[in-house]
Amino acid sequence: MRFLKPFHHSNQPALLLAILALTATLIVATPPWQAAVAETELKVIDSTEFPWHSIGRVNFAGYRTTSMCSGTLVAPKIVLTAAHCLYNAKKKKHLPTDELLFIAGVRRDEYAARLEADCILTPEDYAPQGRIKIQDIRNDFGIIVLKEESTLAPVPPLELEDLALFNKTTRFQSVGYRRSRSFLPTVVPSCKILGVAQNSWVTDCPTESGASGGPFLLKTPEGLRVAGLTSAKIDDQRSVIVPFLEWRDFLENATCPSGGTQSQ
Repeated sequence: MRFLKPFHHSNQPALLLAILALTATLIVATPPWQAAVAETELKVIDSTEFPWHSIGRVNFAGYRTTSMCSGTLVAPKIVLTAAHCLYNAKKKKHLPTDELLFIAGVRRDEYAARLEADCILTPEDYAPQGRIKIQDIRNDFGIIVLKEESTLAPVPPLELEDLALFNKTTRFQSVGYRRSRSFLPTVVPSCKILGVAQNSWVTDCPTESGASGGPFLLKTPEGLRVAGLTSAKIDDQRSVIVPFLEWRDFLENATCPSGGTQSQ
């Protein structure tokens, strides 16, 4: 889990902030990283039903290094996670796909599916960094295109019309495979967006290592939908989310390049 470098509030309204303001949502009197936060409860998910079986671990097992993040099957051949989970930070290169797996629905020593990566896709302007700044967050998303379609039901992303559901009382669920419970998913069942900074959501969802890339879920009339993904930790009570508006179009072009297994 990456820690966010301290940042200053910008008075430049981002597109997402304007949309949310028009729907009478996130108006805060103080910068979101300074707002008071109530203590949140972390719960263990011990269920194999939808959508939990489609949320899993992004596992990398290299010769000298191993790593783990969280991810979500958002389409039969597409896993959504954080871009920094798909990079070798020292070499600043994508992880080798032949050593990368998405293990869906991990429950102790069992799982719903073991899915192999065909290629990795991340934004062209994403540059992995150790100590990040708030303006870096919006591009911290990545896609694992699978070799074969999964038979599991995917968890779809939020649609634009679902923004109408946003208001000051809207609550989200933050799910991931945290290091403290790496073989069972945990959820912060009721957290909120404190504000918007540089097109990213600052939330009162606590997070930790391993939860990066995990889904930020919103309950809609059609069921739970992926509204964002976890990118970074501010402190023990706050995290930063990459909203769905930043990556929804990227999903539509999620195909592996010809003649290669990775693309940036």
